[in-house]
Amino acid sequence: MPSPTVSVVVPVYNTEKWLAEALGSIERQPGRDLIEVVVVDDGSTDGSAEIAQRYAGEATAVRYVRQDNAGLGAARNHGVRLATGRYLAFLDSDDIYPDGALSHLTGLADHHEAAIAVGDMQGLPPRPNPAWRRELLIGERVVEHIAHAPDLVGNPSACNKIFRRDLVDAVGVKFTEGTAFEDVLFTIPLLARSPRTILTPRLSYLYRQRGDNSSLMDSRSQPARIMQHLTIIEQLADEVRDLRPDDREAVYRWIAYMQLHYAWRAAAGCDDDQLAEFTARMHSLFKDIPIDVASEFVGNAGAGLRAVAIYEQDAATVRRPRSSRPLRVHAGQPYLGHPDFDTYRDLLRVREMTVSVKALRGSRPVTGPTAAGPTVAVEGTVRCAGIDGEPGQVRSDLLLEVGDGLLRQPVTVEYRKSNDLRWSCRLAASELAPGRYPVRLVVRDSGREYDVPPGPERGGRGTLGTRPTRVGTRVLWLTPDAAGPTLVVTDGTAGTLARSPQWLSEMGARQSRNLLRRAWRTARSGRRRLTSRRTDS
Repeated sequence: MPSPTVSVVVPVYNTEKWLAEALGSIERQPGRDLIEVVVVDDGSTDGSAEIAQRYAGEATAVRYVRQDNAGLGAARNHGVRLATGRYLAFLDSDDIYPDGALSHLTGLADHHEAAIAVGDMQGLPPRPNPAWRRELLIGERVVEHIAHAPDLVGNPSACNKIFRRDLVDAVGVKFTEGTAFEDVLFTIPLLARSPRTILTPRLSYLYRQRGDNSSLMDSRSQPARIMQHLTIIEQLADEVRDLRPDDREAVYRWIAYMQLHYAWRAAAGCDDDQLAEFTARMHSLFKDIPIDVASEFVGNAGAGLRAVAIYEQDAATVRRPRSSRPLRVHAGQPYLGHPDFDTYRDLLRVREMTVSVKALRGSRPVTGPTAAGPTVAVEGTVRCAGIDGEPGQVRSDLLLEVGDGLLRQPVTVEYRKSNDLRWSCRLAASELAPGRYPVRLVVRDSGREYDVPPGPERGGRGTLGTRPTRVGTRVLWLTPDAAGPTLVVTDGTAGTLARSPQWLSEMGARQSRNLLRRAWRTARSGRRRLTSRRTDS
């Protein structure tokens, strides 16, 4: 056999169900006579060894070795030591090469004199498109710095790539052994130091999602895995400190993205001591990550508050990112409050905030010389990630406005559940003349204001219509309008009877809409079940 162009390293551990298909995908590659296959059996206890040995005896240019079980990283490193090809490729033993994938990658690398070739990869079954695929969808191109394709760092897998052997030897990287996430310290340093990398949108790898917790990646929420990942990220941060500033920033962006996600996992899965250690190490790690970089990967204000807690080494807030401080308004947008607001503002922005008005409740008559007139309590919910409040707390930053400035009152917190803050606001009925009044919730901060938009009616979270409520000489009810909730006030006498068809009409319209929605959902569900039965048969 001539010197192989590419060596494919195939680590094997208890994958008898898929191994023959994986090896068969290598055999179907054009130019098979220039492909060396190195099969490393990592101490399999099922029938994988027999399948691999039979393949090695029948196919050409195959090396089969068996080692005591040491993990995926150790098996790959063993295979790299045995490989003799000019390029290195990696196929996990439950995955598949599409036809022509290897010859396409090696051809591109040769033609463009590239040290790395990167192709597309997709799951079996398919998964949502990750951000790194954007770099490939641009089209075939050569990049000389990772900063020119920064999202590519988000794909640390070695499997949809080929690497020139001399680059691997020069950088001196190895797969991490005895831990999960073994690709990170191999692939990302190579991408960051490659003098030329060719990218192609062509599908080059199909990876299997087993979903049975047999993969290391299926146990990422376990505290041990969370700490393992953090250790690897710390080593990666040290590894790239000598890169060009824009290349280093590309790697730090990915570190911020990954570790903010793992902070959520740590808050849910670690005990207090583990979380304190995690937070302290993250605090040290994030000293090199600018706040504006971290803010790119914060999906809501609660996640942003958790990021602030990492910068301040506050494990309790990492666990429970909630703030009862007054909300802020800046440049027409709401923000969570914080003592160091100017420093952390980018992390505290409220990206989604909605209000629902749900109920009217009248008060019982009160007698005595100081008694106020009858009042009505408007009750509702404000939905905002990260918001908090104690029952009975008066939120002077949240004002209920009835009419265009007719009445304005701060709301009182009733309770908080998940991201919903239930509130109430009591209004004097005597100040409400008969009519229709728009109702809105306003965030107010030092004269700056933000009108909280009404939430959707579907799912029970939106503004709901209410039955008429008698308060003194007034009869009131709430109705949802296109622009938001509206409070209808009548005089409670003949006018009530005259206007009651209006309320009945509004109620009927709401019920009709709800019935139509239920009928549509039922019909859609029935079509799906019918389609499923036809497919199964």
